[in-house]
Amino acid sequence: MDKDKLDKTMEFWHQFLTRVKAKGQKPDVLAISYYPEWHGTPEALERNLNTMATTHPGYEIDIAETAYPASGGDGSPLPNSPYPRTIQGQADAIRRVFQAANDVVDNRGSGALVWEPAGYQPMFRAVPGLANTWEPHASINVFNASRAKHILQDTVYTSTMVGASPKLPSALRMLTTVNNKITNVPVRWQPLPPGSTDRPGEVTVTGTTAAGPVTAVIDVMPGHGEHDVTTS
Repeated sequence: MDKDKLDKTMEFWHQFLTRVKAKGQKPDVLAISYYPEWHGTPEALERNLNTMATTHPGYEIDIAETAYPASGGDGSPLPNSPYPRTIQGQADAIRRVFQAANDVVDNRGSGALVWEPAGYQPMFRAVPGLANTWEPHASINVFNASRAKHILQDTVYTSTMVGASPKLPSALRMLTTVNNKITNVPVRWQPLPPGSTDRPGEVTVTGTTAAGPVTAVIDVMPGHGEHDVTTS
């Protein structure tokens, strides 16, 4: 946003707050929209937000509306933006706006709302063949589609002494995301390679569960009176 636009924005807030205060109203949040082709670069957005925050220190600052296309224009960035019109470019552009809100002086950035709020649920569903993917947001749909149903404790770290067999667990924990319930999943470990605990070092063993493969990382430590000698 160039200086003239910033000056006009600050004049708007001065007049607006003067008038609403005269009517006895007490707003607590100042909010703006941000679209790069109309409002400038991400750096201009940051200047705008921080100027608002420092000029009007009694208010939270919010980005009430923002969006970025994931297709169209042969992938070229929108004016004033470095981000291509691709799914990844859309994700990066929106994340940059979130960063600007997060970095408002005195931690007064209250948040950012990705357009369009009335279509919040459709925003998470892909539309095949959509020519210009503004809404639903393809990058958010990628995140939503990648959400795991289960999160498995897939790596175990343990230790044993030289010459001893490690004690590996018979079950590992698994979180079911739909209800946040933690259950134990039985695991079958592969045999240790012959001689793998004969000297100090690290041994890796794989295992299988109904929810997928797991790994045990075993630290083999010297026994009492023994030393791990390294030569070169």
